[in-house]
Amino acid sequence: MTPEFQNALIIGAGRGTGRALAERLAAAGTKVTAVARTQSDLDTLVSQNPNVSAVVGDSASGIAGELLNKVKPDLLVLAGGITPTMSSFHRQDWEDFSATWNADTKTTFEFLKAAIEMPMAPKGTIVTISSGAAISGSYLSGGYAGAKRMQHYLTNYTAREAENLGLGLRCYTVYPKQFITGTQTADIASSAYAEAQGVTQEKFMSQWDRQLSPELLADRIIALIDGTADNATGAWGVTGTSLEPMD
Repeated sequence: MTPEFQNALIIGAGRGTGRALAERLAAAGTKVTAVARTQSDLDTLVSQNPNVSAVVGDSASGIAGELLNKVKPDLLVLAGGITPTMSSFHRQDWEDFSATWNADTKTTFEFLKAAIEMPMAPKGTIVTISSGAAISGSYLSGGYAGAKRMQHYLTNYTAREAENLGLGLRCYTVYPKQFITGTQTADIASSAYAEAQGVTQEKFMSQWDRQLSPELLADRIIALIDGTADNATGAWGVTGTSLEPMD
């Protein structure tokens, strides 16, 4: 892998896919600004990767414009997200139900708004990581599915505005179409759905022939945004065995 990107800003880089992307990009020579809420996660990331600098903060707290202005990224990855409350919607209050909207979706709104208004570096690349829940629903995670779908719409809106303004941004929405192993969200969600279906967690996860790890997802995203691959912008679905464009 060559350092195609000079400056990457990765939101949600402390753990999971965001961290795996930060490690791979930094190893290739990209200067990575890693944003996460937990200091200790970023400390270990920075100590192991000299091309990574850390920013501790809540990405939905109005820091988007300042960060984009400071970093001037040619690659923006929105990989952060909270773990939703796992229960039927009628057992949740509105605060639980809407939590993903106020975290994941708000982060996407603020950073994509800033990417247009700053604007982001010309011909830059934006990757928004959504969820397979946004395709078929997620009856045990409250407003999660709708919030993740809105991330896709916002990315599409950004592509449209960028074209109108002649910014040349490449905008991708990535849909992991199965649980990402080794992540807190996948562990909690798979346990809840396994219980609802009356099977073991191991049995539930065995529905996929090949597990999708953060590292594998990161590799697929890097392959997707590789300029030499000439992949169409828009939405792409990822599984343990495939990377395919979505309608």
